[in-house]
Amino acid sequence: MVGRMVPFALDYLASTRLASGLYCFDLDYIDRSTPRGESVRYSLMALLGLQRAADAGHDVRDLDTLWHACLAARSTFAPGDYGLAIWADQRRDGAAGPELLRALARVVPDRAALAPLVGMEIGWLVVGLVQAVVAGRSGAPELLDMVRAEFDSRRADTGLYRHHGDTGLRGRLPNFATEIYTLLALATLARAKLDPHAREHAERLAAHLLRLQLPDGGWPWLFDVERATVVERYEIYSVHQDAMAPMALIEMTELTSDGRYLDAAVRGLGWSHGDNELGVDLFDDDAGFAHRSIRRRRPWDRLALAVNSLGSATAGRTPLQDSPVELNDTCRPYHLGWILEAWAGRQHLVESGDLS
Repeated sequence: MVGRMVPFALDYLASTRLASGLYCFDLDYIDRSTPRGESVRYSLMALLGLQRAADAGHDVRDLDTLWHACLAARSTFAPGDYGLAIWADQRRDGAAGPELLRALARVVPDRAALAPLVGMEIGWLVVGLVQAVVAGRSGAPELLDMVRAEFDSRRADTGLYRHHGDTGLRGRLPNFATEIYTLLALATLARAKLDPHAREHAERLAAHLLRLQLPDGGWPWLFDVERATVVERYEIYSVHQDAMAPMALIEMTELTSDGRYLDAAVRGLGWSHGDNELGVDLFDDDAGFAHRSIRRRRPWDRLALAVNSLGSATAGRTPLQDSPVELNDTCRPYHLGWILEAWAGRQHLVESGDLS
């Protein structure tokens, strides 16, 4: 499965690129020859994956053009996008780093500006700023300290992390992206030795995620941080299965040499490749298309979200479990970029079992 994914991502990522040099927002399976929208964020993620692939020896071209197209659109960056851009810049020559750090300081001048950000953006900021601190960039340590303070404030007593700084119900019910990017950030901090508690917090969070992985290998969507339980399993996203979870779990494997993390990542791959409730391989080689998710059909999706969220918060249970499900026939380019980020140059971990 791993050997199939990196060539798939390299072969088909180009079909999602626009004449502007950036990547589209998504493709629809029925009309997959017509990319929809434009996304600077997804372009940065594609860039990071392609950089990883190039470093692993794959034939990747035109990275400079993609990078400059991203920089040309930096007036549209959200705070988390600066984290992705700083991360990508440090994989290059770091030349844009000083201006990106100054711009980030203007966008988030204090912790109050960080509070509304969801967990994935905080995670990207941590990862990017860690790279900048390690490289000795002026201003990066102060920014990282501020982001870490916000980051740490979101940790619940259970060891899971709140979705954003709000203490209301939505903050209590984070999605998988918040938890897995938080895990990636903690592992990155720990490997850089920039937080003495990061490894402990990472291992506690990872233990919950591994415990809550579904029997078929799926990674559920919503959690309750106060109870450390699953609130709603759907949508189950293929990018979580074969890219985002492996990104963090491989970092945990390399941090700890504990094979449980890699085992969990591999179990998740099986879900994308047919071991799921529909028995469908979400990777269509003939069409060059990676289907986005399996989700509840309407109106069950909205009903389950409302009923299960309220039920978890008030009674600690999710009343609505089963309902008709369907394939989400869209594809986003960041999925292919994150496959490269997760697996390019790392296939040997699965093929040989070598965790050294």
